[in-house]
Amino acid sequence: MTQLESDFDEVRDITIIGAGPVGLSTAFWAGMRHASSRIIDSLPDIGGQCTTLYPEKWIFDVPGHPRVLASDLISQLREQSLEQFDVPVHLETTAERISYEDDHVVLHTNRGDLRSRTVILSGGHGAFEPKKLPVSDIDMSPWEGRGAYYLVSEKSAFAGKRVVIVGGGDSAFDWVVNLLDTAVHITLVHRRDAFRAHEATVAEVMSHVESGRVDLQVPYVIKDVQGDGRVESVTLHNTTDEDAQPLTVDCDAVLLQLGFSTKLGPLKTWGFELDKGAVVVDHLMRTNLDKVWACGDITTFDGKLKLIATGFAESAVAVAQAVHSIRPDMKIQPVYSTNTGVPGAVVGQV
Repeated sequence: MTQLESDFDEVRDITIIGAGPVGLSTAFWAGMRHASSRIIDSLPDIGGQCTTLYPEKWIFDVPGHPRVLASDLISQLREQSLEQFDVPVHLETTAERISYEDDHVVLHTNRGDLRSRTVILSGGHGAFEPKKLPVSDIDMSPWEGRGAYYLVSEKSAFAGKRVVIVGGGDSAFDWVVNLLDTAVHITLVHRRDAFRAHEATVAEVMSHVESGRVDLQVPYVIKDVQGDGRVESVTLHNTTDEDAQPLTVDCDAVLLQLGFSTKLGPLKTWGFELDKGAVVVDHLMRTNLDKVWACGDITTFDGKLKLIATGFAESAVAVAQAVHSIRPDMKIQPVYSTNTGVPGAVVGQV
């Protein structure tokens, strides 16, 4: 019997739903609290959006890392949490419903029932898929796999290419920066002259526009694509001036970064208090369901900031509260790891 098979017979302290950065951080804090945990995730790999959507994108807002590749961040979190504390991970496993049995929480999954004393929901925004261009612009589906992209699994796919990036949010601006050393030329297209990306990234991209490394076309949308079997150029139309002449931009690839639609899936039926598709928690990361806490982008509360950094902090709070509910004699404030190392290590040993 494998570790995962035998885990269905175990009652763990915490079952963590979600194997993204915050879910992995939750497993780390559970280990630091001497709490047994497991992770389940409906995706085939750990890492959430960092793995599925942008493994080769630089992340700049993780404290202690001036910049870190998304894939490298997940590798380090794997080592820090899963490997250090021997945490079983059930991938391609969806929690379909929740019930209570004696003092245990039962998650009924597509692979069987998993029992634990508490549950911490640490997903991102839920199940996600890229948003498509509005039908009023152009149907890009005939060009998918022929030069039109929604995801970047390998930057090398754009090596030496003329790339048109469509969007005005963080993903679009981040990929402008990330592909500067890969693509031969980049054109950024957005339907408005206002952007939703982080101010620092916008300023960096604008500096490249001024230096001529990036072309900026606003306010424009793609109205046509030309090519013989693959994308060779796009036609842009001005969104505010009907008399403006269409622009033709020669390109080899179109990267559509229009955001992602998210769905809570089965979680919607569990009875969570929801606000605009997010799970409401209090200042202790408690949900309205008994023995269930939540952290990360899937949550909402007054003052919420959707950042990896704040998700890490929320996971520490959620674990502290969950473990305290199991073992009330355990202090909320942990012993500092700088003094003790990790559990099982020699005190003071690095």
